[in-house]
Amino acid sequence: MRRRVYLAIAAVGLVGCAWQVATGAGTTVETRFAFPLLAVFLLSAVVVLVFRPARIRYVELGGYLTVATVWLTTMAVQLATIEDDDAAYASLYPGVFANLCLLILLAYLWFDTRWALPASLVSPVAALVIGLARFLPAESSRDLAAEFVGALGYVVVLSMLAFLMARSKEALAVTRAEAARLRELAHTDVLTGLPNRRSLVDRLELAVHGRRADGPTGVVLFDLDRFKAVNDRYGHDVGDLVLQEVARVTAGALRPDAVVGRWGGEEFLVLVPRADLAAGSAIAERLRRDIAAHPFPGGLSMTASFGVSVVTDADSVEAVVLRADRLLYVAKEAGRDAVASRFPVPRPGADDVSDPSPAR
Repeated sequence: MRRRVYLAIAAVGLVGCAWQVATGAGTTVETRFAFPLLAVFLLSAVVVLVFRPARIRYVELGGYLTVATVWLTTMAVQLATIEDDDAAYASLYPGVFANLCLLILLAYLWFDTRWALPASLVSPVAALVIGLARFLPAESSRDLAAEFVGALGYVVVLSMLAFLMARSKEALAVTRAEAARLRELAHTDVLTGLPNRRSLVDRLELAVHGRRADGPTGVVLFDLDRFKAVNDRYGHDVGDLVLQEVARVTAGALRPDAVVGRWGGEEFLVLVPRADLAAGSAIAERLRRDIAAHPFPGGLSMTASFGVSVVTDADSVEAVVLRADRLLYVAKEAGRDAVASRFPVPRPGADDVSDPSPAR
């Protein structure tokens, strides 16, 4: 986008320079020096922008130096060729001071704040030298040198204000970026990079409260089978690698609108918008197969057990998670590496299996 804008400016500028030189509408110094120099720069800028777009910074630096040189040279020649002191001073308004203010704007547009401040002060300082050389020996009823210095003071103040605004904007950007980073850290599991329990609870709250409007939300809670044995035998470093691999495999197998996060330890929670119990069970079955078939670090093979539930109208976050957790235990009770979406019907005289609690 920036490259296209610069190309458009260069095209318009070349047409303007050609017209000024051809018609002789400007002063002698403009016709013989300013506009030819601008035209050479603009042609060079077009070549760079077309054939070396990665060097666009050179165009900006060259543009600032060229414009500053042209405007300051024009100012110097203008003051030197006007004999009357008052007329020479009047010729500075509004063009010269407007150009100096525009150079400040260009400095903060093209350079970062660290370099924009000195760049924006170079032109007023050069203009000060040129003006004092013209007005200190001036014979006028007015103290033109003092008036000129006072007028340039406003330009310097403008540059300082622009610097303060730029620094404030940078500080605000840093603050917002840091706040965003802290928010991300507060809602992200450090080990896997997935949403953490806090983030998942927030998403569950939205699912519970938006149940009627958005349709059912499938909730899949799964747990790695015998994960403690991996930590005990191979160490927690290998266990961490296993968790990271599970996170990667799971995230890659889900549709774009589904969310997977680390619920805690070796437990993961999957939220699938607009998914009924059958759809949630199909997703859990696919994840079960993918995890069982995946080669983990060190040649390990892992399996997982899944509990599948759906957010209902009467649910709270605690209720839907508890139901999925109990179904997960049903899958564990069935021998692990399984998906459970319904509680088994108790046999007459058998213990209630709606809340089993086998070792994971």
